[in-house]
Amino acid sequence: MSARRWAAGLGGATVLALTAGCGMLGIGGGEEDKSDEDRLLSILNESNRIESELVTAEHRIVQNCLEEAGFTVHEPYSFQAWEPYEQESLSGGYPHEEFLIDPEEAKEYGFGAWADSAEAQENGEAEEYWTAQEEQWEEEEGGEEWVEPDTTDWDALDPGEQYDWYVAYQGAEYTENMNGTRDSYISMMSEEELTEEEYEALEEGATEEEVVEDEGEISVEEEEYVEPKPGGCQLEMIEALYGEPTLVEETFEDDEGGNYSYWTYRPENPTYGTGEEDTMYDGINAEYAAAMGDLQSKYLDCITERGYADFDFDEWGSLPVRMWLNEIYYDGVPEDERMVSYGDSDMELPALPDDMPADYAAKKAFEIQTAVDFGECGEETGYADASEKAYDEASVEAYVAVEDELYAWQQDMQDALTKAQEMLDQ
Repeated sequence: MSARRWAAGLGGATVLALTAGCGMLGIGGGEEDKSDEDRLLSILNESNRIESELVTAEHRIVQNCLEEAGFTVHEPYSFQAWEPYEQESLSGGYPHEEFLIDPEEAKEYGFGAWADSAEAQENGEAEEYWTAQEEQWEEEEGGEEWVEPDTTDWDALDPGEQYDWYVAYQGAEYTENMNGTRDSYISMMSEEELTEEEYEALEEGATEEEVVEDEGEISVEEEEYVEPKPGGCQLEMIEALYGEPTLVEETFEDDEGGNYSYWTYRPENPTYGTGEEDTMYDGINAEYAAAMGDLQSKYLDCITERGYADFDFDEWGSLPVRMWLNEIYYDGVPEDERMVSYGDSDMELPALPDDMPADYAAKKAFEIQTAVDFGECGEETGYADASEKAYDEASVEAYVAVEDELYAWQQDMQDALTKAQEMLDQ
């Protein structure tokens, strides 16, 4: 779809915002053309605005339907405002930021992995660290603290009334799948306590797995979940704006396998990608890896000389240093007994240092030195600047490749938004 055809479907202010000075409609007025990144950012931020407005309109349509049925109090988490996100760059972040951090922060905090340790959480250091990090983020990014929605009116409803609202909202099948039967929901939400036998029965039902015996071997049956089709007022909104929802099936590629099927209805943003298809971000990672290959080898040589051998870059172009440090603090502790656990448990990590001390303070000092060493290798190789350049170039190339698809997607979203506004004006 051409830029002219796409722009014609948007409001005048939007067209001006996207075309001023860039010559998309041939009316640049002598101003210097925008860079590819600036043009693409304008498109993405317009996408965010349209999507935010459309979600808000969807919520209002569903609420009107519920109120016409007599439900005037709504479960607040289901209709939270979706504020449009203002992107300032195509990348949003760089792979090297996971292992190359501000030198002063490295000297004071290391990577912050120590804050996930049991000792730091028990002695209060973790709380102090995360509070300082949050304050710094708010100062640098202007971040606003998320406010919990007010649930006073919802909580005042009888559990039976809440359940009836869920049925009106998404249908009986969907509600039972998500919240159990009406009786079980009322029992769960009331002050009645389960007996020990009832609790054990529920727990047994939740963990029960079917097994198949084959020549003495026991195998766990592949997990498969099919989301119930939404019903009620939500389905009415979907059918009015988009037609019938579509069932999408995805396959897990982990050791146990399994399938997960869910319903979708809103036009799919071409930058997201779904299922087993390669996404735009797969392409970015591949281009980035090709551009950074030689420098990555030099960087690994540098940290190896400083005593950090056997590291390797992951598929996203980063180093699993935080995961490795997590192992240092939890050496020998089973996954289910750790206070914090994250990352891919199957990833190959370097061996722990033979002379790693047992006490927490020494481990924290080791982490800080690691962060300093990693940063110095970044300076010696010029890694951060090269990484930013390579990732930015890969991002521009990837977004340009889907630019026409983005125009078409925006037009589909705008058509749905126009239809939603007409419904709300009736």
